[in-house]
Amino acid sequence: MEDIKIKVPHWATDIKDEGLIVFIALLARINKKYGWDEWYNFHLTDTNKVIGNRSKPYTKIFASLEEWIEYAQPFNNEVQFKMNKVKENDLISYTLKSQRHIRVWCYLLGCMNGNLLDEGKYASRPPQLTSFVNENEHQLFRMYRQN
Repeated sequence: MEDIKIKVPHWATDIKDEGLIVFIALLARINKKYGWDEWYNFHLTDTNKVIGNRSKPYTKIFASLEEWIEYAQPFNNEVQFKMNKVKENDLISYTLKSQRHIRVWCYLLGCMNGNLLDEGKYASRPPQLTSFVNENEHQLFRMYRQN
């Protein structure tokens, strides 16, 4: 498999960990699609799979990025991220070389673009069963606010 290019914020190009770069690209894509200045929830195991092996706890990893990304862990198995708005012209191409991270990125794109294969009434709605859906758009939270 060849190298692929992904779009990342300009400040992420100095990061040496491709897993973290893939995660930042995912956050940027989610925020662009569902809205900036929101907290997004992730299962800790999913986050670990995207980032890969990590030698430091997330509190230390994201402490160096706190200017751009806020991090919280309200529960043992859940993490939350909030990313500052990135303008379209602040996104630059980054070449992924690791085969693992290329495959992870392709998998994530498939998850986010699942509606491309749907037809009818389900084709236009945002995904409801993904762990990276903004809680404002998740059916569970909509039902909770109405009651």
